[in-house]
Amino acid sequence: MNRQLHIIGGGIAGLAAAVFAIRDGRLTGDCVTIFDEGDRIGGSLDASGTPAAGYVMRGERMLSKHFVCLFDLLSGIPSYDDPTVSAGDDILAFTQGARWESKARLVGRGPRRVDVSTFGLDGGDRLGLLRLMMRSEAALDGLKIADVLPDHFFATNFWMMWATMFAFQPWHSAAEMRRYLLRFLHLFPQLASMNTVHRTRYDQHHSIVLPVQGWLQRQGVRFASRTRVTDMEFRPDAARHRVTALNVVGPHGPRTIAVPEGDFVIFTNGSMTAASTFGSMTAPAPLHRGEPGGAWDLWRTIASRPGFGHPETFTRQIDRSKFVSFTATTTHPLFADLLRDLTHAAIGREGLITFSESSWLMTIKANPTPHFPGQPEGTVVWWGYGLHPDKAGDFVEPSMAQCGGADLMREAFMHLGWGKHVDTLLAHSRATPCMMPYVTSQFMPRAQGDRPQVVPDGSENLAFVGQFCEAPLDTVFTVEYSVRTAMMAVTTLLGLKDRIPPVFKGWRRPDVLLRAARESFR
Repeated sequence: MNRQLHIIGGGIAGLAAAVFAIRDGRLTGDCVTIFDEGDRIGGSLDASGTPAAGYVMRGERMLSKHFVCLFDLLSGIPSYDDPTVSAGDDILAFTQGARWESKARLVGRGPRRVDVSTFGLDGGDRLGLLRLMMRSEAALDGLKIADVLPDHFFATNFWMMWATMFAFQPWHSAAEMRRYLLRFLHLFPQLASMNTVHRTRYDQHHSIVLPVQGWLQRQGVRFASRTRVTDMEFRPDAARHRVTALNVVGPHGPRTIAVPEGDFVIFTNGSMTAASTFGSMTAPAPLHRGEPGGAWDLWRTIASRPGFGHPETFTRQIDRSKFVSFTATTTHPLFADLLRDLTHAAIGREGLITFSESSWLMTIKANPTPHFPGQPEGTVVWWGYGLHPDKAGDFVEPSMAQCGGADLMREAFMHLGWGKHVDTLLAHSRATPCMMPYVTSQFMPRAQGDRPQVVPDGSENLAFVGQFCEAPLDTVFTVEYSVRTAMMAVTTLLGLKDRIPPVFKGWRRPDVLLRAARESFR
């Protein structure tokens, strides 16, 4: 009988694990089952909508040419609408022709483009950054960014661009900040222009998830949607971890699935978009303060076993891990014309625009057309988010968390200085707010052992993947991290020859160090 692989979670980590198991591990597709409690595969890389109702996506991850595991995954996957081109090559080709060319990275009132030719760092800031990068990760257990960097640092252009690009807050993990500094040191010279960011032709659900899902379906992989794994049964041995059965609840009720000798389980423990809610043009997205459910519940259920991590580290402070995003669809050409006048860039090539004087610290991003297949010409899909959702707006009275789509857009338009055009733009726009209680939970201060190893010590047939397990040197809140953990899981469990590409180590390259140091003194 062929070995069976049970994958819990249909996000990009689970999908990638299935691809690697078939492609590299030589499992047949009919031996792979992906369990997901939702109706739609893709996890956090979701996107949907119509021109009439408007488009919706909770968010998108930024990509880099150094995301070697992601491009390895996509190298043999046909792109969404051209089977002769791989999904990876499609990203590279689209990026080449549509790079961001940000000239308005920070925008103040007026509007005025903020001069970002200097990072604004002083000697204490530079010394603090250098000391942080030189410390061991173990020495940063439980520390916040604000614990290790001076107060002045958080008023600099560098921090405002860095924080709004990666969604960092001063109370987030100093250890993760250190990883980001080392991992993305090479971005210092392009932090303002953002012209090294790689982008997908369509939204990431269509450009990454659907091509991978289609490839897996053609291999015969079984997708068990609307099916929740509630518990794992283990062989009675505290020192060794062997899953012997999965307890699941699906459309036809509860059942137990045996996991005999030779079979494997790969589990995406936790989800940064758990308990997400959506609002409307007039209603805010409500905040869910109950248990996050789903993968978090399963992780909590099995976490008492040694080496399985501590999920409560990441879920107990939702007021420090939440933010509000919104997706807007605008059909009037005035939007693109006004944005072009401000940014001096073609629509969709402006990069991130952060309102530097926004009480919400709001950032918006327009997408090139079409961002969704079938999107009409002249319709622009743009996205925004705020890092301070509980503060009152500067132009609307409620807090961001209390705003419907119309008020969110009004606030953005006013920061852009388009006051006399607000009514026209709102009449031709729709926006859907989204509240995500755990979206930066992977950044919460942590200690060694809070995240389980991909394959914990003593594990014989279970691996963890996704944003809440441990992949040394790499950075969470990236697609690369999820894909890397999937590659690590399959390689280890199936006993394959280690072919995992190393993390790009720019900090060991003199040219990268020299350019970063030069930028920090500007």
